[in-house]
Amino acid sequence: MKKGIFLLLVVLPLFSWGQGRQARLELVAMGGVSAYSGDVGGNQTKFLSDYMDNLGPAVGLGMRLHVTNFMALRANFNYAMVSGSDSLANGAGRVGRNLSFRSPIYEGSLLFEISLFNWKHLAGEKVNSTRGGRANLYIFGGMSFFSFKPQAYYQGRWYDLQPLGTEGQGIKPASSKYELTSTALVMGLGYRYLLGGRWSIGFEGGLRKTNTDYLDDVSKEYWDNGQIAATYGNVAAALADRTIDEEGNSVLRPEGTQRGSSKVKDYFGFAQITLAVKLGKDGNSGRGGGKRFKTRSRCFQF
Repeated sequence: MKKGIFLLLVVLPLFSWGQGRQARLELVAMGGVSAYSGDVGGNQTKFLSDYMDNLGPAVGLGMRLHVTNFMALRANFNYAMVSGSDSLANGAGRVGRNLSFRSPIYEGSLLFEISLFNWKHLAGEKVNSTRGGRANLYIFGGMSFFSFKPQAYYQGRWYDLQPLGTEGQGIKPASSKYELTSTALVMGLGYRYLLGGRWSIGFEGGLRKTNTDYLDDVSKEYWDNGQIAATYGNVAAALADRTIDEEGNSVLRPEGTQRGSSKVKDYFGFAQITLAVKLGKDGNSGRGGGKRFKTRSRCFQF
């Protein structure tokens, strides 16, 4: 919660400053798909190929402030749904483990963009198809703060997994249940194309390297299934260990057997189409109003 408040305290003054800077502000709508990489499902080293069967929705809104023609700040809010299933994994060990989950994600992020070409059209200058190219590439990075809630489907309904202590959280000595909020390092690449007037359309892909290993509720070892049942109930015990043998029969794993790996944190990412519109008064309306950013060439410069 403190990290989310800090993010707001950083973002709000910047965009308040930008309101008086005419056409430097953009409203950005985003829509596309989300994907996850972690302890459930396919091999982590094959993110794009093994997780295509678990794509979920990813939609959001953002505000972009053009600091110069090459640099911009952006604040985003995204909603996404990520999921994973051992039934789609490549290895027999994960298939037999038989775990699955889904998790909604609510994310706020603060990003820094660097355009690879002079994007003067959306930085306060009048749109003119003869003045510079309409296409632009940009890279971005930053931090995000997000909440999540892993769930599993069992006997006709979805159960929240964190309260069930599936790895013995709250039972083991000096253990507690994991937090349902975390931060992530964001990195990505985007493309945008000027439609004309105030509008542009684009596509971007961004990866989130999180600081949690419980996006999927799987991280360490199995705990004594009988103790989980006695503490949290039979549903918790059933969802803690869903192992099946080659014939599909249920098998309980001994306490201490590896359930996941805490060595690598979880990842998720978005691939989204973007639609942006300039806000405020146009920086060059033909009447001499507004400020321009000085630009001398189309090559990369600050």
